[in-house]
Amino acid sequence: MAFRLVANPAIRARPFPSPRHLPRLRLCISSRPYSELKYDEVWKNEIRKNWKGWTRAAAAGGLALVGYITRDLWITDRYREYQRHSHQSDRDSAIYETLKRGPSFPELVQDTLPRDALASEARELITPEKEPQGYSLVIGEHGTGKTSLIQLTVNSLKKPKGVVYVMIPNTDAVNTNPTIVIDAVKDALGWNPDPVLDSGNTATTIFEVFRVFSRVALRYRDVHQAIPVLVVDNANKLPTLLLAQFQDFAKEASDSGIATVIFVSSEGRIPRRMRERSAWSRVQRVFEIGDVSRDEALQYLGLQGIDDKTAAQIYELVGGRMILLKSTARNIRKGVRIDDLRRALLNEASGQLESARMLPGDEFYKQGKAIISKLLKENAIPSYTYRAIVGDNIIGDKMLQTNVFSHHFDADNVTFQSTLMKRYCELHSTLWEE
Repeated sequence: MAFRLVANPAIRARPFPSPRHLPRLRLCISSRPYSELKYDEVWKNEIRKNWKGWTRAAAAGGLALVGYITRDLWITDRYREYQRHSHQSDRDSAIYETLKRGPSFPELVQDTLPRDALASEARELITPEKEPQGYSLVIGEHGTGKTSLIQLTVNSLKKPKGVVYVMIPNTDAVNTNPTIVIDAVKDALGWNPDPVLDSGNTATTIFEVFRVFSRVALRYRDVHQAIPVLVVDNANKLPTLLLAQFQDFAKEASDSGIATVIFVSSEGRIPRRMRERSAWSRVQRVFEIGDVSRDEALQYLGLQGIDDKTAAQIYELVGGRMILLKSTARNIRKGVRIDDLRRALLNEASGQLESARMLPGDEFYKQGKAIISKLLKENAIPSYTYRAIVGDNIIGDKMLQTNVFSHHFDADNVTFQSTLMKRYCELHSTLWEE
């Protein structure tokens, strides 16, 4: 039979009390710390006034009251839940503002050569769109101007930009310490430390970061009717497992229409590794950035005050590699002679061959000699020819990770990594004779 006992006009006792039926104590949530002494005193007063009613209710239901409900069972939990929700909301809002504002690169060198055609393509990739676009890869050798092009393009976007730019740290420590990558992503998002959310000993995982970014990206999409973009630069430094996790997120974000991910990499082996996974099915485009043309290189050198004769000599030595054109022009302006620069650059190429262990007597000299000899005759060889000559895929991959050879994804062939490397090998052709 249902019944109700009243022990105190302010409290209704029930046979099966639950926390939501207990007396609601006034909870003050403010920047001032809650007084534990006052809190305990309130509970003591409630027990003194109402213990008889609570006991009768428990006895009537066949229960034995063996204790009292402490604050940790509901009031503190409720406060903690509210507090965490409030702090999470603040963090999400900060990341949302970062996404709207987008990154800025004021330190960019202003003498960058205008590459209108490439800039137009890069803008199409990076500008947030209304519909899912899949994810893309921007690849090219070190020094071809990938990062400068991406950053200049991001700078040119109007606010709200809807872009997050992550530069993966250029250190081998990421292979043993993934927290370095996670922290880089958090910094790019404007993810600030929080004493409530970050309490405890559990480190933030990359999956948690992806979840938070997805939540904020969804909000941005709904407000601005555009899918935000996450740029992951220097992706070639990602360890195999983290690269797979980023790739999976890129696929899921595209499928859900939450975000568009763009990977920027200096090594051709990155798209080869990514192509081996099922997530490759969502790739929109592989965009390769190469050296500038002869006309563009001479135009750039002319803008730097280099006379025509010297400019032609520089191009003959380093080709259209932007990073070398810039450094050489800078040194010429400082008064360094072209002959001294040539000697220094060729010594640098020799050092790269030594690091790759492809000089006479080195571990990979036999394989390196065969490839160099072939390239001096043909300029480029198909990938299957390269691997057949090397004879070992592991060694072949190691050699491609050095600064001697380069694999071109679209053409699926192998060339010298730079014009400078080719010039060195030409000058020392007797080293590579069969």
